[in-house]
Amino acid sequence: MSARNLPYRAIVSIRRYQVRRVASATFKDTCSLVWSKMAHYRPLLAREIASLTVTERIKRRFLGVVLAIPDWRYRRVLRKLDAQSETTGVSGGASAIASRRGVVMMIGTLGPGGAERQLVVTAKGLQESRKSDVRVACAYLSSPISRFFLPELETAGVPASVIGTEADNMVHQAARAAIDALPLELREASLYAKTLATEQPEVAHLWLDEVNIKGGIAAVLTGVPKIVISQRSLPPINFGLHRPYMRESYRWLARRPGVRMINNSAAGARAYEKWLGVPPGSIGVVYNGYAFDEAELAGYRADRAKLRQSVGIAPDALVVGTVMRLSEEKCPMLWLEMASLIRRDLPEVRFLIVGDGPLRAAMEARSAADDLAGAVFFAGHLKASMAAIASMDLMLLTSRAEGLPNVLVEAQFLGVPAVTTPAGGAPEAVNHGESGWVLDGWDAEASACQIVRLLRDEQWREAAGRSGPEFALARFGIRRTIDETLAAYG
Repeated sequence: MSARNLPYRAIVSIRRYQVRRVASATFKDTCSLVWSKMAHYRPLLAREIASLTVTERIKRRFLGVVLAIPDWRYRRVLRKLDAQSETTGVSGGASAIASRRGVVMMIGTLGPGGAERQLVVTAKGLQESRKSDVRVACAYLSSPISRFFLPELETAGVPASVIGTEADNMVHQAARAAIDALPLELREASLYAKTLATEQPEVAHLWLDEVNIKGGIAAVLTGVPKIVISQRSLPPINFGLHRPYMRESYRWLARRPGVRMINNSAAGARAYEKWLGVPPGSIGVVYNGYAFDEAELAGYRADRAKLRQSVGIAPDALVVGTVMRLSEEKCPMLWLEMASLIRRDLPEVRFLIVGDGPLRAAMEARSAADDLAGAVFFAGHLKASMAAIASMDLMLLTSRAEGLPNVLVEAQFLGVPAVTTPAGGAPEAVNHGESGWVLDGWDAEASACQIVRLLRDEQWREAAGRSGPEFALARFGIRRTIDETLAAYG
């Protein structure tokens, strides 16, 4: 039927619908554009307000307003989910707890990241202690890099699978309907629900923000009685991976019975509490754990010359190094700026960078400049990252936002002095003045001067090397981590 044959009111209604639809799409596109543009200002969130200029304070305030705009939408969506759950009987109570067994840990990948490493260490520790039956499920395991830690899990006898590859019919119809009513960006919870409904765990232990939220919603809707949400850094608002649904989804989960939130640093826990508006002390702290014996550490130290030779560094060179993802929040260009200033005073120093990421090309271009030419060595991702750390004379981290950096702890286990900016939980990982140093801030000139002093003080570096392992074992031993994790499981 043509438009001219339609009744007048029908034509008006169709046109109004089309206008609303276009306006809605335009509004959504505009919001997405503004949201993406705000990424440029996110570093302001990690800085002390007193250090900001008037213009930077205005930008920070505007950023906060923009990032809060989506909250009302997701608050409304999750209220509807509450209502639907009450109507259909879908809830996260302790239903059928007798038939449930063990722990399912969920994470995005098993790639070469700090959170992934800690999941593997924790899973192995629980398995070896025989305190719990552990399985691991990942969102992606299709590429070699996403399977980086898989062999280590398999050797320990911990099974790993891909989230959502199970049959649909294991998920209760009411739970499927509740997830189908969610916005598109949250419907991946259906994949997590399939795994959790099939595995029937007593505990769902979730890692990192996106998995925490989607897996958390699925765990509630499939009746998992104990849900542990593991936050590994500062709140996602500080990073480009932040998504509009995250704050209200976290707030919704925090109100659910059976949900326990933990963080790997006190700074991270307090920052999440402030961001979510939950009472202080609501989020527990479980420090990262490490299971090194002296023979293993000695082996890494013995590979020092071999590792240096593999990347082209002389055996007797003084080496400042790092292991990090080459992305904005790690401030890798600041790292190179410090390297340039260090080399101005100590031309013989060499710089080793282990890791990869989106800023690698820019870093390589900067390293080719006259002030750094021939002094910077890029190793990419290394399985032997501990041997790489052992090959360094000083570990340097320059992040603007951190949880609790594994590499700082590992450096001290190996007797390598660890130097870091005061980002998030990084100061909690270092015994300042004894086995490492926490810089005053992010000023390249002042930081480089301090590092030069440490490099010139061979006596201090030797003392730091002796005290580092003792500090690291006392605060970050695996036994303490496993005990605290089991306590979080209740």
